Amino acid sequence: MNGDAAALWRPLAGLRRAALRRALLIDAAAVLPLALGLSAQAAALGGARAAAAVLVAALLGLVVAAVAHRRRHDRRWLLQALDARCPALEDSSALAVGVTLPAGTLAALQQARIRARLAGQLAQTRPQLCRQWPRRRLLRLLAVALLLVASAPLWSRLGAVLPALPPAAGQPAEAGGTRIVLARLAIQPPAYTGLPQHTVEALDAALPAGSRVDWRLTLDRRADAVALRFHDGSRLPLAYDGTAWTGSRVIDRASLYRIELGGAAALADDRGYRLDARADQPPEILVHAPAQTLTVVEAAPAEWSLDFEARDDYGLGAAELSLRLAQGAGDQLKLREQRLPLDGDGDDRRRRYRKTLDLKALGYAQGDDLIVQLAVSDRRATTPQRSQSPSLILRWPAAGSALSEGLEGAVQKVAPAYFRSQRQIILDTEALQAARPTISAERLLKDADAIGVDQKLLRLRYGEFLGEEFESGRPHEETAETAAPAAFGTEGDLLHDYGHVHNESEAATLMDPATKQLLRAALNEMWQAELQLRQARPDAALPYEYKALTLIKQVQQAERIHLARTGLELPPFDATRRLSGERAGLADSSRALDPPLDDDTPVPALLRQLDDARRLPVDTAPLLAWLQMHPETPDALGLLAAADRLRRDPACGDCRRALAARLWPLLPVPPAAVTARRQPDAAGRAWLEALPGTAPEAAR
Repeated sequence: MNGDAAALWRPLAGLRRAALRRALLIDAAAVLPLALGLSAQAAALGGARAAAAVLVAALLGLVVAAVAHRRRHDRRWLLQALDARCPALEDSSALAVGVTLPAGTLAALQQARIRARLAGQLAQTRPQLCRQWPRRRLLRLLAVALLLVASAPLWSRLGAVLPALPPAAGQPAEAGGTRIVLARLAIQPPAYTGLPQHTVEALDAALPAGSRVDWRLTLDRRADAVALRFHDGSRLPLAYDGTAWTGSRVIDRASLYRIELGGAAALADDRGYRLDARADQPPEILVHAPAQTLTVVEAAPAEWSLDFEARDDYGLGAAELSLRLAQGAGDQLKLREQRLPLDGDGDDRRRRYRKTLDLKALGYAQGDDLIVQLAVSDRRATTPQRSQSPSLILRWPAAGSALSEGLEGAVQKVAPAYFRSQRQIILDTEALQAARPTISAERLLKDADAIGVDQKLLRLRYGEFLGEEFESGRPHEETAETAAPAAFGTEGDLLHDYGHVHNESEAATLMDPATKQLLRAALNEMWQAELQLRQARPDAALPYEYKALTLIKQVQQAERIHLARTGLELPPFDATRRLSGERAGLADSSRALDPPLDDDTPVPALLRQLDDARRLPVDTAPLLAWLQMHPETPDALGLLAAADRLRRDPACGDCRRALAARLWPLLPVPPAAVTARRQPDAAGRAWLEALPGTAPEAAR
């Protein structure tokens, strides 16, 4: 670093230290009052050791936060913050503090200009890089801390009389059964959610996924051992601290559990309890401007305004705007990509991102496509979830060429604009192969699968020119003799009988046979490339991608194709049979119904057992195994609880009806049925009976 850069870096380092101090002070102001309040509560419930443990945990949390802030507030953060706060630096603050470039070059002139602007900015009014004090949030935390300190003596007095309280509501006092005198769950949501710890006086709870749950149970009699048995077969032993049984576990997904006792009578209320874990949802992105994904302009626009809105259930993280400028066509195609960090307006859960792009500065010209996409992450601690907006395209079409005249049909270009996307897939695959030694196997599989999805979408778009409207990877030109007969009421049958069939080679008239053969070969290569990418083998996919690109170039060389003029050709009409009632030669169009669906769900068999009048014991084991394999089933915990109640009390009629009511919505969709012929009413029957030669039975 030379003298000019060092002179600039000294005040910049001071700005970075000030921002770091401000972040640490905000954390301390938020954590310490709350830690004092919680320590007061812990002292009232568990004594001095519990209070000391709370304070030590708070101090350790502050130390961890300080280390994290120090790593975050590095040189890269400082330069990004300067670029965001000072538009005059033109996103080039890194150039100002970098190595001096050779004199006389354009880069050196730009460096000198940026250094002068930065020096003037630092001399006049230094940019404010520190976070603003969250006064409202700190005041709320202080109020909560004061409330915790004030209510601590109440818990001490209440704990002295709790053992003498009667059983909790809803727990019958059966003779010989153990009762739960106190049941308390302390729920600590993950730190990234920003939710405070709270306590519920129940054994059922709804909580964010990843929360730590601390159980505290007090029984009316002594037991040798207490444990929690979860529906997945796991077991959590509880420890006795002299007054209550305690234990903790992190709940990542919805769970059903029961309390097991050792050395004591079973619980009087031996039911299962629910922990409903709410999964963290990825950010949701809305596009307010532009109104459509493709914007076509006829003249050079000066700028392009973008407006996005992002929402998240717990908090939004970093946002990044991706700019891709596609210039040229065919082999002369050039792609330039740029990524810009964005700062939105709003709170942590809902922000608005607005950006106006200077198209002249980007080098946008006629014939170019500018593709922008916003990516927003959330604040999940382990692996942040990332959402992307739809790609927004600004297109300035190139000057069109005159169509050929004297042709019998229409003239159309063979290759649309997106034919060039195969080259981008190759570039992405090469980049992934180059980075393969430095990334994990999980990241390799994820990135390769994403490129495979792009290859699949491109293959399906090409397939439209061959009449392929399905996701099979091979041409769909099966004849009526080779294809399986469709059942009554299916979509393919209706389209075949009454619609215009697109998956016939005669219907795909956009290309001549030679061109279609080339494109079909390109589709086969894309299919093989996608297969290798889905298996995380980018090196094996590249040969197929190169071959597909070569075939597409050959297709592009066929500049124009001829669309034959076709008209509607109806079968000849025999007027002599009109209104004659003659049915000779007409075939019966009725078809057999679809057979019942062969589904692996045990729901139909279980419903038949529940409907049995003999009230035989119901085997719920297949249902439990099926729910383990299908955790996405709606209200799976409620279904498990209903099945568990019936298993423990097979003679309970209400339990059978409750389980049947939950199973009914899970039945597979039945096949299409024949609609019964509508019977005529009294006036209709009288009209039919009055017809000559109609028997009264026929009218019915």
